[in-house]
Amino acid sequence: MTALETDVVVVGVGSVGSMVSWQLASRGLRVTGVDRFSIPGPFSAYAGESRIFRKVYVEGGHYTPLLQRAQDLWRDLEKVSGTRLLNTTGAVTIYDEHNPRLASLIAAAQEPGLDCELLRGEEARTKYPEHVIRDTDVTVFDPEGGYLNSERAVTAALVEAARLGAKFLGNRKAHSVETYGDRYIVRTDQEEIIASRVIISQGNGAGAVCKELGVHLSVLPQILTWFPAVDPSGFSRQDVPVFLRRAEEDGRSDQARFYGFPSADGWTVKVVGSVYMDEVESMEKPPTWDPKYLDPIRAWIREFIPGLIPDPVRVAVCADGHLPDETGLLGAVPGMEGVVAAVGFSGHGFKMASALGAIAADLVLDGTTATDVSFMNPSRFLGPDSRLTSLALSTND
Repeated sequence: MTALETDVVVVGVGSVGSMVSWQLASRGLRVTGVDRFSIPGPFSAYAGESRIFRKVYVEGGHYTPLLQRAQDLWRDLEKVSGTRLLNTTGAVTIYDEHNPRLASLIAAAQEPGLDCELLRGEEARTKYPEHVIRDTDVTVFDPEGGYLNSERAVTAALVEAARLGAKFLGNRKAHSVETYGDRYIVRTDQEEIIASRVIISQGNGAGAVCKELGVHLSVLPQILTWFPAVDPSGFSRQDVPVFLRRAEEDGRSDQARFYGFPSADGWTVKVVGSVYMDEVESMEKPPTWDPKYLDPIRAWIREFIPGLIPDPVRVAVCADGHLPDETGLLGAVPGMEGVVAAVGFSGHGFKMASALGAIAADLVLDGTTATDVSFMNPSRFLGPDSRLTSLALSTND
């Protein structure tokens, strides 16, 4: 079997792995990236054109430094690639007034001192005419929100990393990381790669390494949908923000949870419901989808966005890897100095992917980072004295 040597192996070259590769290559490291799919590929969590970016983040103000660093790095990547990646349209979140998440959303803006605007009633209906806004609804506008061209961003990072000397090996399965003297050896089904540092960023393929770290990764496919507009001009204006909606008031039989974007092509609007298919073991054999999964999102379109025709003209499937606490694993693997895990971001990692990649690069090179990610400690599901000497990277070795 072929043996290669490099400075850093990046296992999984998707949302985070592409950014890690760019960051490490820009710091002068020899980088070899390995992925089970082509690089870039069609089955990663970044598939489907776009992802929302938010600064006012209901998940908590502790994410604000990460989001600020990500925002800066997206702009850096735009400069080096000459490509528009982050579109700042603003983001409006619409909650019913009794939604318990509303207070958390407002606190996520106020505690870090971020700008936001709260509107109700006729003022909200005037500003957001695309949406049905009831008197019991509250809108929260985040002026720094917007959306990322996700597939374009990953490709831009890969192109820049390759220009700086990174090498990428696609369509092979990584089996394990093992101690090899004072270095590590990554074994794949086609070669062995020896390096002093390893970053594991397998996305929805990280089930095996999450198991090693004491937690189950649920791989949940989600259907992405694009709907035609009755009047496309109403959804392609420059002042149309990305939107998130939760109608979860008591007594409602179907809890509406969806998000969407301004029109990117001038005639359809991407709207995605928080409706997940059954858990799958892997996306290596992408699941087929049943039309029943479209029923909730079609009903929500009829109720809340009447300017769209509630029959999608385009459908795609992606899958995220979810952890029980919906918080990623980012940090050193206990007992394996020079090995960093960056996995399990539970469907809200792409907006931060540029920062996650930079932080993983910081950690693998310096053992520390200026951005606080202690809440993502990858040893939190293990016992305090746990130490690993090797890691399985696939479930069917």
